[in-house]
Amino acid sequence: MDALAVAVTANLPVILWGAPGTGKTSSVLALGASLGLPVEVVVGSIREPSDFAGLPVIREGGTWLAPPRWAERLARAGRGILFLDELTTAPPAVQAAMLRVVLERTVGDLALPGEVRIVAAANPPEQAADGWELSAPLANRLIHLDWRVSAVSVAEGFTGGFAVPEVGMARAFARGGGPGEGAGGCVPAGAARARARRSRRACEGVAEPAHVGAGRDRGGLRAR
Repeated sequence: MDALAVAVTANLPVILWGAPGTGKTSSVLALGASLGLPVEVVVGSIREPSDFAGLPVIREGGTWLAPPRWAERLARAGRGILFLDELTTAPPAVQAAMLRVVLERTVGDLALPGEVRIVAAANPPEQAADGWELSAPLANRLIHLDWRVSAVSVAEGFTGGFAVPEVGMARAFARGGGPGEGAGGCVPAGAARARARRSRRACEGVAEPAHVGAGRDRGGLRAR
């Protein structure tokens, strides 16, 4: 839960791998409440590619890729958390459309504000009833966390387990300042290691989204 808070505070895209019914959605909603951020939950299994790539409509004599309502709400708020739930139940075509959202924060012809965070969740293949493997391009853009639930977290309703860091501290941790391998999210530990197909270029892209690194040295938020 602390690692999730660090990633969200530092505005780095993150995915939670855990069994069904273990409170991933409840925790993201609780974190959003702790940070004062609206949360939009988008379930991949019930979405179409146009829900991410935009629906073509005629506007002012041209074609406009109209964004869905959840993207419009985040754009109006100017900040928030986009929670992509049940990511591996999304068909490959939907995952391909999601890639631009995660990589460029763009939905159709709408650019999401830089303060919109990306959080995803998925069930490990051995615990999933049905679905698809996470595509390599999408996996390479996400920090992978194995989700484990404690009795204390359940008893507290997930609201008392977050130690929300300062933004500067979170970004320092994302640069590799924390203890242990993969402190910057580049090399995940445990079971998540096998699911993340990492390259050095992909790690740098995760550690420094374009809107975060604008106007600074490209290495400023680079993961180890």
